[in-house]
This record gives sequence, structure tokens and C-alpha cells, in this order.
Amino acid sequence: MNKKMTSLILMAALMSPGIGCWADDTNATGNNNAPLEHPVNAYTNHEVKEDIKDSQENSQKAAEAKASYKQAKSDYEKSLKDNGATSQVTKDAKKRMHDAHKEMHKYNKKTAEANKETREDEMKAHQQ
Repeated sequence: MNKKMTSLILMAALMSPGIGCWADDTNATGNNNAPLEHPVNAYTNHEVKEDIKDSQENSQKAAEAKASYKQAKSDYEKSLKDNGATSQVTKDAKKRMHDAHKEMHKYNKKTAEANKETREDEMKAHQQ
């Protein structure tokens, strides 16, 4: 028992100075992110983070728009079946469906652009 405790204390004493040196200043892109030492890396890494954030926000909005579009489409089809194509209710439902489709397309496009920018910025970060 005494031997185990001694070895444990010895290991702890030897490891504690080394733990401070264990991590370096690199981040997920493999660059040093200290803004004063490497301002270009810090800016590039900031761009990557912002692009990822934009992509996530636009993906969420696109998912909401898709759900809205599906609901508007089912409302339009129900109105078409119940009221006919010439009814004002059906025309309004069709307009809502088209507006929801445009919104869904807009957010899908923004998501794709943010993903493209993320890939480009990550490539820049790895090249530096």
C-alpha cells in the first residue's frame, strides 16, 4: 500500500510541470490564434467561425421555411380540392405557397454560400 501511494505521489509530482506545456496555442484550424502574434491567423479563424455561425443560422431558417412551404402546399391542395381553382381562397393559398417556396430557396442559397465561404476560409487558414 505504501509503495502504491509513493508511486502515485511521484507520478503526480512529475506530471504537474509537464501539464502546463501540454497544450499549445493552436486552434481547430491548426493555426496559432494569438491576435498580437499572428493577426492574420486570428482574423482568418474568426472568419471561419462567423461563416459556420451564418451557415447554422441559415440552415435553421431554411428548415423552418421548408416546413412552412410544406404546410402552405398542403393548404393550397386542400383549397384547390374544396373550392376550385378560381376561388379567392385558393388564389391566396397559392400565393402563400409561392412566397414560402421563394423564402425556402433564398435561405438554401444563403446556406450554400456560407458553406462555400467556410470552405474557402478554411483553405486559407490551412495554407498559412
